[in-house]
Amino acid sequence: MNIEKRNIGTCVVLSIVTCGIYGIIWAVKMLKEAVQIKDETDDGLVEILLGIFLCPVGFFMAEKKFNEGCQAKGIPHEDRSVLYIILGFIGLGIVDYIMMQSDLNKIADMVAPAAPAAAPYQQPYQAPQYQAPVQPQYQPPQQPQYPQEQNPYQGPQNP
Repeated sequence: MNIEKRNIGTCVVLSIVTCGIYGIIWAVKMLKEAVQIKDETDDGLVEILLGIFLCPVGFFMAEKKFNEGCQAKGIPHEDRSVLYIILGFIGLGIVDYIMMQSDLNKIADMVAPAAPAAAPYQQPYQAPQYQAPVQPQYQPPQQPQYPQEQNPYQGPQNP
């Protein structure tokens, strides 16, 4: 029993963006997974074809098998097959998709194998931090000491 856990919001948005093409792919995957809860060798071809061409009936039949499979395996599940028929025929088929995917996600969480133990945390390599070279403190320049000019008209000065 291999059930893929899907993000419902992403699936709905993709169904809208692709004008329903992804919705068909999503329905095929969901219906096949729902039928395989009861019997893993059942490919769910009847439910898939009905799900594509007569959506409420396909979801109704898949939900019946899904519920029987859950009961046989001791997984708690509420039968919503009549609700699928009603919602589908009043034009709320997307709600069928959401409810079935939600149920499949719950089963996937229950049946999923335990995750392997996490490896001990190792510090990632950190490159040494750049340090600016140390510059000497600013000192204002000193006034140069020039020898006093002698007046060419005066003779040398004696101290």
